[in-house]
Amino acid sequence: MSKKMNILHRKIVTRWIFNGATSLNYEKMEGLGYAYSMLPFLKKNYEDDPDALQESVLTHLQFFNTTPYTAPYIIGMNTGIEEKEKEKSLEAISALKTGLMGPLAGIGDSIFVVIPWTIFGAIAANMALDGSPVGCFLWLIVSILLRLTAYPLYKAGLESGTSLLSSIETKLKSITNSISILGLMVVGALIFNVVKVNLAFTFEQGELSMTGNEILDEIMPGLLSAAVVAIVYYLLRKKVKPQYVILIVLVASIILNGLNILE
Repeated sequence: MSKKMNILHRKIVTRWIFNGATSLNYEKMEGLGYAYSMLPFLKKNYEDDPDALQESVLTHLQFFNTTPYTAPYIIGMNTGIEEKEKEKSLEAISALKTGLMGPLAGIGDSIFVVIPWTIFGAIAANMALDGSPVGCFLWLIVSILLRLTAYPLYKAGLESGTSLLSSIETKLKSITNSISILGLMVVGALIFNVVKVNLAFTFEQGELSMTGNEILDEIMPGLLSAAVVAIVYYLLRKKVKPQYVILIVLVASIILNGLNILE
């Protein structure tokens, strides 16, 4: 890899460290930070093809959400594949991002958040309570070291993406389909855990007492959550802008709560 490319890759990772999650929003989550981090590479990769550059930027502006500490691995894979296949790989990359962001979020939250924050946070807090300033510096050093893991993770992703591409060059379409199916499974599994719809009424007869959600769960677990997702999907398919969909859900939730239908 040339010195110029090394500088370019470092710029990608540095942008993610400082800006990856700063633009977090309900529509795209980390999508804007992802596209901004990739932009130096995209400009270089598509310097002679402005139409392909625009297509790639729009692709990377899509919804993206994972633990910021593990995201560099996905960015590295993205770079390794797109550097060789350019715009032909965008569909595969989108599926790859969708399929990996869920599992890596679970791993990242445990390794980079729960474990170090619990251990070093407790040590730093106890030192601070005892009047020692060392705890503050300890916490600062640990936070910096955790952030710096972005560089080796990006490099590992870059190498994985390049080797993956060389081994599947003639099978990219089947891999794309497989990853797309994995992504749909991950998103489908998240619906039950992320989308919560709680009915406000309770059915009581004698000693029997069941909430509205428990009754519906006997018919189909997560029925209301699935219904809400289906309505949102329908609206998006009808080209309703995401910000309007969010507003519709927000207003409907307030009204239904006010009518004591939802809680």
